[in-house]
Amino acid sequence: MERLAPHTLIRLSSRAALTAAGALPEWAEAMLKEAPYVIVRRGAQVDRYPVGLRGYQKSERFAAFVTADGYSDPVTPQQALTLLPQLDPVRAQLPAFQKLVQLQPLLQDFDWGVGGSLQFELVTGLKMARPGSDVDVIMNRPAQPLSYAAALRLVQQLQVIAGAHADIQVVHGQDGFSLEEYAQQRDRQIMMKTANGPQLTANPWHFAGER
Repeated sequence: MERLAPHTLIRLSSRAALTAAGALPEWAEAMLKEAPYVIVRRGAQVDRYPVGLRGYQKSERFAAFVTADGYSDPVTPQQALTLLPQLDPVRAQLPAFQKLVQLQPLLQDFDWGVGGSLQFELVTGLKMARPGSDVDVIMNRPAQPLSYAAALRLVQQLQVIAGAHADIQVVHGQDGFSLEEYAQQRDRQIMMKTANGPQLTANPWHFAGER
């Protein structure tokens, strides 16, 4: 079974490939008819993939699963970013997409992409982004860890461009952490998101080696 990283969008081969603990909300069924895409969540990938459905509202989120052979066309955050030049010119004028354009020179030395509503719109064409949408930066863990000072500079520059709440999620496989939390050094340990739930670590750059 192929491994799919969290934040990857996948297209359902059929509605039957999607299963859940209960009935899907009406908004979820409607969304699947508009664009049969779901996003990979963290969690075990043994015989199925944990995924999430999203609607037009922030409150519209639903957890489900996709069978091992029930998808096609996986799109990572990095691949979604390459679709930006193809965005409808009117939609491209939204502040959120304009900020995404402005971030590219700042992050050119990193392997990164875009998540959230911007990623979903770039891939599906649905008008998911709003003028005030967050720019969710998903960055693959660099080979060389960033110092606290370098991380803080990068986060501060990001927030100047994209807004006060902008942050970078650094990911490696199923693991991920907030670069802002790392840079602020508020605690000796920071939270790492993992397939088995949140865990604390003193060194997020080498977290896989600690287990």
